[in-house]
Amino acid sequence: MIHSASFWHSPRLRRAARLGLIASLVALVLAQPAFAQLDISSKATTAVNAIKNGVKFILVVAVLGSGVLAAFGRMSWTTVGQVLIGSIIAGLATEVVDALYQV
Repeated sequence: MIHSASFWHSPRLRRAARLGLIASLVALVLAQPAFAQLDISSKATTAVNAIKNGVKFILVVAVLGSGVLAAFGRMSWTTVGQVLIGSIIAGLATEVVDALYQV
């Protein structure tokens, strides 16, 4: 199992994490263009959809990256399971909130 302190000492891994963060931010910004003529409701819906797309991209990268790291022996499969469960919970969070507060 990899300890969190030694895990980030790899310059390649830090560079890959920074690149992933930058790519996800770019995807979030470019996901939906803003239109000035739309009302506030559609702007809010567009913003929520852009955030959902960004979160989905981050979750896919997290699951894919942890699976690749485990395949090469850099991470335990237990940690991959934890990442997968956390990604499922994070991905379903908006659906749960919508179901709870639907009128």
